[in-house]
Amino acid sequence: MILSASLYASMYNQSCSACQGNRYQTCSSTTNKCQCPGNSYWNGSMCPLQLFENAACSQIDACRSDLNLSCIKNSYGEFTQCLIG
Repeated sequence: MILSASLYASMYNQSCSACQGNRYQTCSSTTNKCQCPGNSYWNGSMCPLQLFENAACSQIDACRSDLNLSCIKNSYGEFTQCLIG
């Protein structure tokens, strides 16, 4: 199955009524807005699964925080890799 970014973008950060009964986004009880489900992250167009250790990453929330992974920056300040941290 191929997922279209439009499935996500039309709902993300909208009021919870927009994602009721939808399995691709959940309602955040703290913000009352549609968000990516657990172990996934918003990449600007959809909610891919968070990444595991040593995977290349390009944003701070891309790595599995439940496994104590962080997207580490290199000496140029660019996000590069998911590492324990």
